[in-house]
Amino acid sequence: MKIVLHITSFLLFLGSFNTIAQDSKNIENYTFDELSDKYYEYKFTDSLKAKKFAHFYFNKALKEKDTVNAIDGKYYLSEVYKNDSIYINYLDSLISKTKLNPNKMYPTYAFLKKGNLFFNNELFNVSLKNYILASSNLKKNKNDSLNYLLKIRISTLKNFDQKNLESLKILLECNQYYINNKNKVSDNKHSAVLMNISILYAKLKKIDSSNIFINKAIEFAYEKNDNFLKGYCYYLKGRCFFENGAYKKTILNIKKSIPYLIIDENYRNLSLCYSYIAKSYEKLNNEKNALKYHFLVDSLYITTKIPSKKVKNSFNYISHHYKDKGDLKNQLKYIEKQIFVDSIQASVGKNLSKTFTEEYDRPKLIAEKQKIISELNNEVSFYKKSRIYIVIVLILSFILFLYQFRKRKKQEQQFEKLTLKLKNKKEVENSVNSNTNTQKNLPETIITELLAKLDSFEQQPENFTNSKLTLSTLAKELETNSNYLSKVINQKKGCNFSTYLRKLRIDYALDLLEKDATIRKFSINAIAKEVGFKNAETFSKAFFKETELNPSYYIKQLEKKK
Repeated sequence: MKIVLHITSFLLFLGSFNTIAQDSKNIENYTFDELSDKYYEYKFTDSLKAKKFAHFYFNKALKEKDTVNAIDGKYYLSEVYKNDSIYINYLDSLISKTKLNPNKMYPTYAFLKKGNLFFNNELFNVSLKNYILASSNLKKNKNDSLNYLLKIRISTLKNFDQKNLESLKILLECNQYYINNKNKVSDNKHSAVLMNISILYAKLKKIDSSNIFINKAIEFAYEKNDNFLKGYCYYLKGRCFFENGAYKKTILNIKKSIPYLIIDENYRNLSLCYSYIAKSYEKLNNEKNALKYHFLVDSLYITTKIPSKKVKNSFNYISHHYKDKGDLKNQLKYIEKQIFVDSIQASVGKNLSKTFTEEYDRPKLIAEKQKIISELNNEVSFYKKSRIYIVIVLILSFILFLYQFRKRKKQEQQFEKLTLKLKNKKEVENSVNSNTNTQKNLPETIITELLAKLDSFEQQPENFTNSKLTLSTLAKELETNSNYLSKVINQKKGCNFSTYLRKLRIDYALDLLEKDATIRKFSINAIAKEVGFKNAETFSKAFFKETELNPSYYIKQLEKKK
């Protein structure tokens, strides 16, 4: 796998396009690079083949005791199964195994990889925390290669934090290290650093310096005949021309880079490309093409949901376009999009020392939104609302408010009560085993034996989360009959079999939701099936019956508490 680092992320290079049927080489003889190429070849076209190559990649790494490639294999598996926890859990296990006896590679490399994943998922503060942990380990076990990889990532975060000079200083240090240690560093990593430096110089309006470093990156691209790298160089060249006011050259160069970014699936930079082209057309007073590329930014955002300051700029431009046309509904639509993206950015960057500079004042946007809503209401209604109607609405609103307030308070109290109960909970048997109203016609030996088997049954969630489980099938598993089992459950558990099973599953669901943040992100239907219910409706009814809360509310409160 070929990796190129640009200002926001490492970029993945896709490899060969031969099909498995066409490739006469036996899969057992594939190198890791060949397996990686095959995985990416089938990632979006044939998930079964992609899974096959991902599993083979990981198993090959395990067989050869190659931890670095095993990490990559787990990443492929998390991608193809669309489950980040596969990757994170593997990294956490490596960290756990190596943190007591750290070496030059681990757990530093595992923290670095975790940081990269969170970075790519826009969780910048969590990413930074992992980079800091990696850096802390490096103080005890020096590793220059990992050290400078970390510096590059921290530099990128500083750039996001608008600390351009600090970011540039770090990258210039990395560049000097790579110059002095050419045998230790891949050309791609070095060229990525050169590209990042070029961008920072351009942002600092030092165009000559920016051109020096982008030209060095271009030399790498042509020396290696690397078309992808050439594509990114066109993009950076275009940005330099933009900073220098050469807008026609900006459009020409950035348009050349777009096909490479699409193939490389670098949607963040693709959005930036559309934005720079749109801004260039604005500067050239070509409103038609400017609007076209701002709409392309919007279209890409709808697909990828990647927020950025440039996306906000496009929404701002489009909203003003509709304002000029007198189209209030579409103007409102894009103002709301601006506000939404602004809130996401504020949430993502709130724990960094500063947030990105905003071009459009958020309170002003909200005020304009309210004004437009008022105008739209006036268009719909030609008559003023009567005072009596207003009073009725206010009274009804107040009553509704009181109802909702009391309902919310009751839910909050029930949530706290449930949370406290979970902290101090004891096994179900503790509260019901003292039942002395035992039927005399059931031998004590049978009761004792069945209680022991039920205890074992309750310790393994996979037993009671089987949605096809019945009293009859459980009786067979416990080597007894349905009559005996039903009597013991009624006598010792204080409820019938159906209620007993429901309580076990809901208790398990509560435990999962409390401990596992990933489960809390599942849909209600997915959680239901995870704990043994056939659908969301039956799960929600059972959950409410046991807790007097809806599962969605409970999960929301848990997230707030966490």
